[in-house]
Amino acid sequence: MPGSRSTGCLRCRSPVDEFGGDAAGITLGAVKLSRRTPEPAAAVVEAEPADATTKGRPTPKRRDRAGVRGPVTAPKTRKEAYARQKQQTRAAREARKTPAVDMTVAQRRAALKAGDPAVLGKRDQGSTRKLARDYVDSRRLASNYFLVLFLLLIASAAIHAPILQLITLALAVGFIGEWYLMGKRIRRIALERFSETQGGNMTIGFYAGSRAYLPRRWRLPAPQVSLGDEI
Repeated sequence: MPGSRSTGCLRCRSPVDEFGGDAAGITLGAVKLSRRTPEPAAAVVEAEPADATTKGRPTPKRRDRAGVRGPVTAPKTRKEAYARQKQQTRAAREARKTPAVDMTVAQRRAALKAGDPAVLGKRDQGSTRKLARDYVDSRRLASNYFLVLFLLLIASAAIHAPILQLITLALAVGFIGEWYLMGKRIRRIALERFSETQGGNMTIGFYAGSRAYLPRRWRLPAPQVSLGDEI
């Protein structure tokens, strides 16, 4: 109607506008009507997928993966230090073992007679020592009768003959002189062939002399040349 205030459509008006009240609720007669507030949506927490490498287990720490190390202590006494060094040397020797170690006694002796470098001692190894052995085995030397000197020594001690003692001393000096000259020749040949040597004149000479006074069948390695062969 003109002059009156339009109240609008009742359907379009909310109970709050119609009866008054706050947003929480209204009172209608003796009954209080409350507005239902929407509940907050539950937070959805998505579980992160487990890492394929961990397989659902926590990642182990580095010290746990590395394992527990035993205590490393320094030797307290010289005896302990010597024992530890001996143990390390034995372990290194075991690591350097060659197939020759697994040979039987007969096989090792056969290889030694043949001059196999795998079974030769440090004293017999090297091209100069091989040349010295061949030099001695291919010649007749005064040192081949060096064992006679021991018989003279026994005889001179038994009968107390001064002349016999002088002869023994002269023979000993002669053998040493031969060893020196022999070492000098072998060293010269080694320098010409290999441009290097193992030791000086007396070192090579004593090695050759220690082989020369032994009977030929007792020598190890066995002779590889015959008497009179050129070397």
